[in-house]
Amino acid sequence: METKICIYCGRTLDVNQLLEKAGKYRCKDENNCLDYQTREDPADSIENPDYISDIVKSSLTEAAQRIAAYKGAKDDQTKSGTGDHVERSEESIAEFTWMKSVVDALALEYKKNQKFLFQYDETKNNGYKISFNDEDNHLYFTVKTDHRNGSRYSLTVAKKDMVADTDPLYNEFIYKSYPSNQREDVIKDVSVILIALEGEKDRIPALLNAFRREIESRCYQCAEVTGR
Repeated sequence: METKICIYCGRTLDVNQLLEKAGKYRCKDENNCLDYQTREDPADSIENPDYISDIVKSSLTEAAQRIAAYKGAKDDQTKSGTGDHVERSEESIAEFTWMKSVVDALALEYKKNQKFLFQYDETKNNGYKISFNDEDNHLYFTVKTDHRNGSRYSLTVAKKDMVADTDPLYNEFIYKSYPSNQREDVIKDVSVILIALEGEKDRIPALLNAFRREIESRCYQCAEVTGR
C-alpha cells in the first residue's frame, strides 16, 4: 500500500487514510489527527520501539520526497539556464520589475563606492546580482535576489573564491526565501548586508553571522506562530 505523510501530524499513513490537495496530504479523520498533535508523549517513549520506528520511517519518507523536490528544482534551473526558458507569468514579470526598480535605486546610493557592482542580466529570468570586491583585503562576496516560479523571492549570499572551478554550493552561507507579499523585507535585508560589507573588514564576519542568526530565528518564530 502506498504511504504519504500528513502535513499536520507528520505521521506516515496509507493513502486511503489521507486527503490530497495541491500535492499535500492531510488526515481524513481530523479529530484523530488533532488528538495525535496534542498528545503527550509517554515518559518511556524513547524505549518504545513503535515510537522510534515511526519517527525513522516518517523521516525517511519525508526525506525522499524532499530530495525529489530538490531534483525537480535543479532540473528547472538547468532548463532555464540552457536557453529553454521556463515561461514566466505576467504577474512574475511585474513582481520583478518592482524589485529591479528598487534595486536600481539602491545602486544609485552606492554608485560612488567602487567596491560594489550591481548587475541585472536581461538574459536571465528575474535575477539581480550585487558583487562586492575588496581587492586590498581579499574579500569577495555576491548577493543575489530573484523571483522564481512567480511565487517567492529568494536572497542568497556567497563568499566568492578566486580559485577556478570551485563549486559555488559550498560558498553560499546565507539563504532566505520570502513570499511575494514580503518583497520590501528583501530590500531591508539586502540593505543590512550592504552596510555590513562596507564597514570595518574585521567586523564583517561577526555582522554577517549575526544577520544569519537573526533571519533564521525569524523563520523559527514564524513557524511557531503558524503552528506548522
